[in-house]
Amino acid sequence: MATTTEPLAPAEIEALRRRGRHAAAVARTAAQVASKRSLPATLHALAEEIVQADGLAGVQVLTNEHSGDKLHMLGTAGFPASRNNSFFALLMECRRRGADLRMLDVFRTGKSIILPHRYAVVMNSPAWEPLHDYHREPEWDAFASVPITARQTTIGILNVFVSPGKEIDSEGFDFLVSMAEQAGLAIDYASLLEQERNAVQREERQQLARDLHDSVVQQVFSMGMLAQTLKVLATNDRTESSDRIQEITTDLVDITGSALADLRGLVTQLRPSAVSGIGLREALSKLESATHRQTGVKFETDIAEAVDDIVSELAEDVYYVFAEAVHNAVKHSSADLIALGIKLDEEGMIDLHINDNGDLTSTPSSDDHQLIGGNGLTFMRQRVERWDGEFEVSTGGNSGGTTIRARIPHRG
Repeated sequence: MATTTEPLAPAEIEALRRRGRHAAAVARTAAQVASKRSLPATLHALAEEIVQADGLAGVQVLTNEHSGDKLHMLGTAGFPASRNNSFFALLMECRRRGADLRMLDVFRTGKSIILPHRYAVVMNSPAWEPLHDYHREPEWDAFASVPITARQTTIGILNVFVSPGKEIDSEGFDFLVSMAEQAGLAIDYASLLEQERNAVQREERQQLARDLHDSVVQQVFSMGMLAQTLKVLATNDRTESSDRIQEITTDLVDITGSALADLRGLVTQLRPSAVSGIGLREALSKLESATHRQTGVKFETDIAEAVDDIVSELAEDVYYVFAEAVHNAVKHSSADLIALGIKLDEEGMIDLHINDNGDLTSTPSSDDHQLIGGNGLTFMRQRVERWDGEFEVSTGGNSGGTTIRARIPHRG
């Protein structure tokens, strides 16, 4: 007897389609994690997958993996990118005003939350006023936050803003947990790559230590033996002693020169110049890409080709002025855009600038940071003035943030 299959109801069909969208989103995200794209690009793609799979209003991926003092938004979807600037600083301002930051509870406890009708709570609370512009559009209703973990440690949070009329059911929640796991894998993978690079550097240093023992230590031992022989001969009045002293003195000069050459070479390797072998332009490019990969901060660069004519210790000092300025912008401000520029002008001067769009006054850590007198800025000034250059720091102005300028005579 033939049997008939009842057609699926529209709700069942939609559930199957939704399940398929979730599976495809997880699979595409897993492929992104396995690729060699930058961490911010991977997490931005993950956020987009979540928004598209369930028609959500917005998604944020925040992590402190590379900076323990604040969360960096490395992935976002739904909200205009222009609103990401200063998000964490504004969040901290809301906390100072008494806002209930449930997402930070998730980060601290490692336990997920789902809060219905959260949009109305946020938009009607004066404590949340600093983030009203950020949250106003697109409109959302419920809020969910899921911890991102790696190696049983919470390293970030996945925030989801649910569109009005929708809710997060058990299947939707399981999907968010799966995507948070993918985010954790991506962040952990990036961290492991960084650790691998550090391990290679440690091995290189150990090899250099062995080389130091095999070359310079042996030469210094020989110098000591010759010095002892000289001491004995100096007390002998015989004529032949004078000739022997001359021979030993010549040997000492030769060994000393050889040891000094080996020491210089080894010290250079033990403390390698950031620009050695690659030039200043490439070193600054590596600084930019590493910072973006770790924090999501974007860069605008204007680096003239002629800067590779800057060599030796001057190039290294110029590099570390840029590196310290970038470090300050990431650590002490809410900047999400840093502009770097350097050129050689017609007067033979190195003209450089670093500008960020951060807001020091809204960052908690800035209370302890003396803008003009901080150690980082002192070291930058010393590097510039070492070459008879001029160093200037300013804040605010038309572009906002902090601007560092320097002009250094080029003696290449």
